[in-house]
Amino acid sequence: MNPVLQVIIMAITGALIGGLTNTIAIKMLFKPYHAKYLFGKRLPLTPGVIPMRREEASTKLGEIVTGHLLTPEVFQEKLKSPETDRLIMHFIDRQIETIEEEKLSPSYFLERLSKGLTEKIIHAFNKEIEDKVTQEAKHLYSRDIEDVLPKDAMTAIEYKVDHLAYDINGKISDYLASEKGYRDIYTMVDEFTENRGKLASSIKYFMTKESLASRVQSELLKLISQEKMIAIEKKVIVDEFEKLKSSSINELITEEDRSQILVSVIKVLQEKIDIRTILNTPIIDFNRDLFEDFKAKGKYKLKDNLVNYSSKNMTKIINKLQLADVIKKQIDSFELSKLESLVMDVANKEFKMIMLLGYLLGGIVGVFQGIFVLFF
Repeated sequence: MNPVLQVIIMAITGALIGGLTNTIAIKMLFKPYHAKYLFGKRLPLTPGVIPMRREEASTKLGEIVTGHLLTPEVFQEKLKSPETDRLIMHFIDRQIETIEEEKLSPSYFLERLSKGLTEKIIHAFNKEIEDKVTQEAKHLYSRDIEDVLPKDAMTAIEYKVDHLAYDINGKISDYLASEKGYRDIYTMVDEFTENRGKLASSIKYFMTKESLASRVQSELLKLISQEKMIAIEKKVIVDEFEKLKSSSINELITEEDRSQILVSVIKVLQEKIDIRTILNTPIIDFNRDLFEDFKAKGKYKLKDNLVNYSSKNMTKIINKLQLADVIKKQIDSFELSKLESLVMDVANKEFKMIMLLGYLLGGIVGVFQGIFVLFF
């Protein structure tokens, strides 16, 4: 055979072997997608390298991305960049404009978070008022009156009680000495002498009703003005007051009264703290000066607080997001054909270069083999 032709044939053969070997090797990165079996035994090199190591590769890729690419330091640096600063301020400004122009209320934002959240908050708030008032009422009703009233009020009441006997006696004396008191006594004397039998009626033969009424009036005034009578009255009043002080509120009011008081207090508090009106009030109407101050200065402090808080807690935020798991799940969710297409799109030029290099190196090896055969 012609030596030159022999070298050419061996070069072509080497090139084909090298190129086809590299092409098959690249194809075997993905194919076959699934294991192949012959007589119940899995054939070697099936499935392809990437399908076989898919879970391991996705886990490793997630660790690489979160460990070396999307690190807390990277996010912190990005948060503090001028671009992010402008983006956050633009977002805050747009929200302020929307709140002002559309007169948005807290209820609007609550409904954006979750449908029906406003009603849930209103119900929960009113229920909390009801529960707290009921709880405090039970505690209050079980306490003694002496413990409920403030000390200053109790001191004032005790002072009044000490002088109450004198006040009562003064009122009674004024009444007995008055024209009305005399007429009432005269009426009682008249009824006594006319309706209490012969002995009582015989008195009118010895004394006139007028003189008898005047005598009774005089004696009653003397009796009322005696210190002993005042002391008796005072003792009775003080004893009753002491009993009242040591009594619990439960002993003084009925269950029906307690229920009515409870309902009234709850209703008044719920009307005074009208949470529905508060939540439906436009934010700018709560305090216009405060809103303007926030527009001028407060928004910058809000931005700084957001950035500082996010920066300090970035490690926790990333851990909560579990980015490595998210990346792994996303990769695992890809169909193998889709994953192969993505890899091929990214490394298509490199794979072509590998195949061409296989042909080139195979051809060079073939040439050297042909020369070696000719000379040796």
